[in-house]
Amino acid sequence: MFKKLNIKVLVIILVILAAIYAISEFTGNKERSFSRILVAVDTASVSEIHIQIPSDNADIKLVRNALADWSVEANGNRYGADYGVVKSILSQFQEMKPERIAATSKEYWSDFDITDSLAIRVTLSSGKKNVADIYFGKFSYTQPPQGQMQMQQQGKMTTFVRSAKDDRVYAVEGFLRMNYQKDVNSYRNKNLVSVNRDDIARLSFNYPDYSFNVEKVDDRWMINGQPADSLKTLRYLSRIQRLTSVNFVSQDTPKTSDEVYKITVEGNNFSPVELRAISTPDTTISYIIISSANPEGQFDGTKSQLFKLTFVDETEFLPDQPE
Repeated sequence: MFKKLNIKVLVIILVILAAIYAISEFTGNKERSFSRILVAVDTASVSEIHIQIPSDNADIKLVRNALADWSVEANGNRYGADYGVVKSILSQFQEMKPERIAATSKEYWSDFDITDSLAIRVTLSSGKKNVADIYFGKFSYTQPPQGQMQMQQQGKMTTFVRSAKDDRVYAVEGFLRMNYQKDVNSYRNKNLVSVNRDDIARLSFNYPDYSFNVEKVDDRWMINGQPADSLKTLRYLSRIQRLTSVNFVSQDTPKTSDEVYKITVEGNNFSPVELRAISTPDTTISYIIISSANPEGQFDGTKSQLFKLTFVDETEFLPDQPE
């Protein structure tokens, strides 16, 4: 009788344990569920990225319009945005997976620079709905372990983050703060020319005192009807095909309109691009460079020798004369 009773008790215990296991598997608990996904966003539906950096008094918005173009808004101004920066930010939110919980309550937020005044807050919206709201705190770097294979190993970067709806602080792999800068220019479109070198067929240089043309005729580059130095020409085309600058100048910078240098880039598979260099009384800038491909941007012609390397003369293409 006692033997039968013991078997019955064991069966009941096993059933209860199995039920507890099944419930825990289906429902989970807060400590287990954290390791899944902190936030996952359909980036194609995101229409606005709001970046707030209280410590630097920075409030910046990246906004997508009906044509899927992005602009950056700050301090009452709007400019074309750098899509590469936008894409990098959105990629962080496609599937953000925490590695562990670093803290479980508000009293530890300051230890990770995750408070409202210290963290970088990034909010993603789809229309009027917020789809992500994350605070990025400080980061840490862990050196690779010592050993014979150390030269082939890399250290590990970790960023501490929290969701606006969660008091817990999570450790997420990567230097996630690197995309967020206080300077609005960091988010602006930096392109002056963005074409493929092999698609360029003609360059027209129109300067205040003279002009010349460089064009491809029967797969051969010519300058004003005579053969150009192919190596020199290709070197210049390589430089201009992805012409960029981070040296923005204010739209209010004074200009001297009677001295304008122009370059027109024409070819296949792209609309003609016109570059203009307008002189300015500001001797630290000398020339303001403007591109028809990015009319909202005005660039310093002196820094990085932008004017000198772009608005070249005929010798940039002519064969060297024998001595």
